Amino acid sequence: MKHSLSTIIWNLLVNVIAKSILTHQKIRYILYRIAGMRTKSPNIRSGCTFRGKSIFIEKGVFLNHNVFIDAWERVTIKENTAIGFDVLICTSSHKIGDTHKRSGESKRKSIVIGKGCWIGARATILSGVTIGDGCVIAAGAVVNKDCKPNGLYAGVPAKRIKDLD
Repeated sequence: MKHSLSTIIWNLLVNVIAKSILTHQKIRYILYRIAGMRTKSPNIRSGCTFRGKSIFIEKGVFLNHNVFIDAWERVTIKENTAIGFDVLICTSSHKIGDTHKRSGESKRKSIVIGKGCWIGARATILSGVTIGDGCVIAAGAVVNKDCKPNGLYAGVPAKRIKDLD
């Protein structure tokens, strides 16, 4: 796979230097902005990995350690959302192929996480999902369908288990 110089520099700034536990949070935010990431929040902890550049992080968002965001399609995280450690946000998948290769043609869809959400540790948010404002996604949940606002979702696959006021 051939990478352009700009992609190499972007990855060096974002996924090596800024990702490091040795990089102060304020410096990390500056590096993200220099690299062209569209983030309005400096609250991103070490260990976070960003693949693809279609990331839009609004003010007041908190990303805990080791969040992985696959942003080959647009990922929007709206204001005041908190994302726990080791969360996976994945815009890409594959169609099911034939018997010779089950991981068929690549398919990608954007993801939107609404305002004021809380995504628990090690949750997985899959391609094409919109999580409504005010939702809580339980730790370890796998979200493969849209979540209506103000609900607690848990399980594999995630289901609405409680309405939240």
